[in-house]
Amino acid sequence: MGMTTLIYGVIEEYGLNHHIKDAIYAHNEKILSELPISDTWPPLSKEMFSITKNDKIKQGPNLEYYGRIIHFGACLKSVESEWLEWKGKFENLLKQLYWTQAHVHFKTEYTDVISFQWRIDLDKWSIKDGNIKPIKEEYWIFQDHSKWEK
Repeated sequence: MGMTTLIYGVIEEYGLNHHIKDAIYAHNEKILSELPISDTWPPLSKEMFSITKNDKIKQGPNLEYYGRIIHFGACLKSVESEWLEWKGKFENLLKQLYWTQAHVHFKTEYTDVISFQWRIDLDKWSIKDGNIKPIKEEYWIFQDHSKWEK
């Protein structure tokens, strides 16, 4: 019998009212739509993800004030022992998306919330002349706030 592990978080999409934000939004939606419905363990699948969007018809509150939020979550059985494998899958996804920050939180039955953060170093990566460069791992800063990986 395993224990319950919650894994959840957000990816802050690169939008920033930039003139090519529609292309960025379309790109990120395409990448997420191509995630598998069923994935090998530990899973990183399409059903885990959703994007907060403005309602263009009803003109409700602005939910994309400084870009959209890609949020995700799952309730899994004892996935913390496969953290490094799941993290690798998540980072492969980040390499395909356009984003500024990503936050992942783990909550197990025997720990408090464990948090991780990825931030883009905008001195190394940016959009110039409307050209979008792929985001490489050397463009981001990873932080393990709990020192769990050490």
